[in-house]
Amino acid sequence: MAFSDYDELQKEVIDWSHRADLGVKIPDFIALAENAMYSNDQEVLTVRSMETISTALTAGQYLALPDGFESARSVRLVTSDNGGYLKFQAPEQMRKEVSGGRPNFFTVIGNEIQFDRTPDSEYTIEIQYFKKADALTELNQTNEILNSHPSIYLFGALTAIFAYASDIEQQIKYNQMFISAIKGANKADKKGRYGPAPSMSIQVMIV
Repeated sequence: MAFSDYDELQKEVIDWSHRADLGVKIPDFIALAENAMYSNDQEVLTVRSMETISTALTAGQYLALPDGFESARSVRLVTSDNGGYLKFQAPEQMRKEVSGGRPNFFTVIGNEIQFDRTPDSEYTIEIQYFKKADALTELNQTNEILNSHPSIYLFGALTAIFAYASDIEQQIKYNQMFISAIKGANKADKKGRYGPAPSMSIQVMIV
């Protein structure tokens, strides 16, 4: 597709929708597309350009999630004996231990990671996670997603436009194209990966 920045994307959205009358609302529709690419009930975007690593020291049973956190790829506890993976459990399933010790499980509640027990010492937690790309704005004209997968932005914004216009047929059409574009990006990305990656597991490091 022949567009590579925020201004060009807005023009494409108007051209495809034939709704120049909604020009002032196009930034809102693009913002809705950004939210939907990370949060929908069919396929969320998880490509390598979103991956990053953050480290933090434990100070108790709770640890704040890193900025821009979307989902964890792995979290590890690294110790002198090579550490170990913490297993993910749903909040309602995790058994909270009264005694302190080395964490074995974790869950995510709100904007925090919660361990199954209070750590018995200070650990360095290394979290590999998917981070949302910086939102497009007039000042931030591009990002990794727009550069590599412009159709995701285009079809997501068109879905939002036709939802706003109560054109259900067009909304469904472009939402299917939006989800297909996300699936295509995820599938293509997986071909470049080496080895399986644990989903929502944590590793911790003692220094």
